[in-house]
Amino acid sequence: MKEKIQQLISLGQTKDALQLLVQLNSDAILLQSQYNNGEKQFSLGLIDFGEWGRIQARVNFSALEMASKSVHPGTAPASQHSVSDSAQADNSFRVFVSYNHHDSEIANRMAAFLKNSGIRVSIDSEEMAPGQPIEEFIVEQIRGNGHILSLVSKSSLKSGWVGMESNLSLFASLLTETRFIPVMIDDALFDDDFFFEVAEELDAKTAELDAKIERAKKSGLGYGQFEKSRKRTVEHRQNLSKVFEHLRGVFVPDISGDKFDAGMGKVVATIKKP
Repeated sequence: MKEKIQQLISLGQTKDALQLLVQLNSDAILLQSQYNNGEKQFSLGLIDFGEWGRIQARVNFSALEMASKSVHPGTAPASQHSVSDSAQADNSFRVFVSYNHHDSEIANRMAAFLKNSGIRVSIDSEEMAPGQPIEEFIVEQIRGNGHILSLVSKSSLKSGWVGMESNLSLFASLLTETRFIPVMIDDALFDDDFFFEVAEELDAKTAELDAKIERAKKSGLGYGQFEKSRKRTVEHRQNLSKVFEHLRGVFVPDISGDKFDAGMGKVVATIKKP
């Protein structure tokens, strides 16, 4: 159950995770109350998104910590050394290369550079099974690799996956030695006009999906696929500032053009650093 709780939190499904956590530890009821109260205040406009985000982060962190220490009734405590040193060593030099498919050419070049540097590489074009949910795949890669190398670009920032990967890796780092390493191939991350452009595109996409939902309702058709896309779009819009702020607050090597070898050299040094 602990792994399920951790996975739900990494996917942003805190409510479901807390419901499971209460079964392991009754103290989680307090976390449920904090989360529900914060959600209510945010929906009523009593707190801004930044404060709501801080509440979610505190609750998620406490829930992960509580889950890692909790033992399901009738089971023995897990050994602190359940993961062997050799397994940890195997993962430390394993890297998952994540990218938007518009950037596949440079992503494959990154993967080749890493392999030539003696690093084991997983890349979705080779590892992802047909029909496998993307979020599920990313969670699996976080668990199975020591590093997540994410390619930051106009395409990836617009798609929202770079933000999700950042958040998933952040939660995973509380429980494992997974490291999130971003690299960039353009200056979109530091372009304020681009930031507003993405926000406006997401607003337009939300309005378009609202229209499709209403059209489906009037036609007596199912609209679950539109609702799911709308939820993902709204979450991307809400998290946009947080993603840009997080990525701007860390060193992001530039691997564009003639900077590729030097930038990737820094990445390799980071991966191989004890």
